[in-house]
Amino acid sequence: MLGSKHTSVTITKSIFEEALPKIVAALEEPIAASSIVPMYFVCQRARQDVKVALVGQGPDELFGGYRRHLGVRYGALWGRLPNWIRTPISSTVAALPRNEMLKRGVNSLATLDRMRRYQNVLSLLPEGQVEGLFQDGLLEPDSGDTILECWERFGDLMESTDELGGLQFLEVRSTLPDELLMYADKLSMAHGLELRVPFVDKEIVEYVERLPANFKVRNGTRKWLHRQVAGVLPGSILKRPKRGFAVNVVDDWFQGAIGNKMADTLRDRSSKIYQYLRPAAVGALFDDHVSGRNDNHKILFSLVLFEEWLRVHEQPTAVLS
Repeated sequence: MLGSKHTSVTITKSIFEEALPKIVAALEEPIAASSIVPMYFVCQRARQDVKVALVGQGPDELFGGYRRHLGVRYGALWGRLPNWIRTPISSTVAALPRNEMLKRGVNSLATLDRMRRYQNVLSLLPEGQVEGLFQDGLLEPDSGDTILECWERFGDLMESTDELGGLQFLEVRSTLPDELLMYADKLSMAHGLELRVPFVDKEIVEYVERLPANFKVRNGTRKWLHRQVAGVLPGSILKRPKRGFAVNVVDDWFQGAIGNKMADTLRDRSSKIYQYLRPAAVGALFDDHVSGRNDNHKILFSLVLFEEWLRVHEQPTAVLS
């Protein structure tokens, strides 16, 4: 319809595992976003044809494209339900296997403090479970609340935002620049490719942040306004379910968790992460994931990236004479 040309990039499990150390080295820090893998190879392929490319990062944070935005958008409705309805629903959700995002969302809705509610929405695991991963004495009490101190300066600026707008205000100033835009910049430059990000143009960001939630999530549809603007695209594209950039790479890697590099890393007591983490606690997360009881792929991928980062940046041991 648009006359565009497409080029496929195929990434097998072996290519994935072989490239991971190179990707971590290019990033210079352990950024545990699963899309770093396809981003690396897409930038590599694009550089064969061009020196500058446009990248479509930003609309999810600005227009409400993530599933968590649905929960935040309609969270007030949950709060108005009587306890005799909320309690059994919460208990049912807590018992569901492999629905960690839904569980975190329901748990966050019961949090009265606004910033702490956003903290719960964006967290991979409950604070106590994260702290339980670390060896004794490594973390200060309530270390997970450090993010709340970072957000303090935004409090006055967020007073006029609605609930969804407040979360997005934080995303545009934290997860977007500190994770998505940062790894895209580093991975593209690793191949000599420059990226431009038109959706985070200053005027666009300022305009969208003034819009009420109904222009972003409407009648259960995410990115409502963005879909209106993109009306030139066929309905099969506009209405298809959102798919993660790495859906066919990282997800497949975790589905075949036993016998691959992830299993070897997390099962090996000599892995460098165990200078800081408890092997038994990490093993429990891994076992729950493999058994299907819980979907822990995000935290497990974070641990694998941490291990790779420690290996890449390992300092040579000094030899004493």
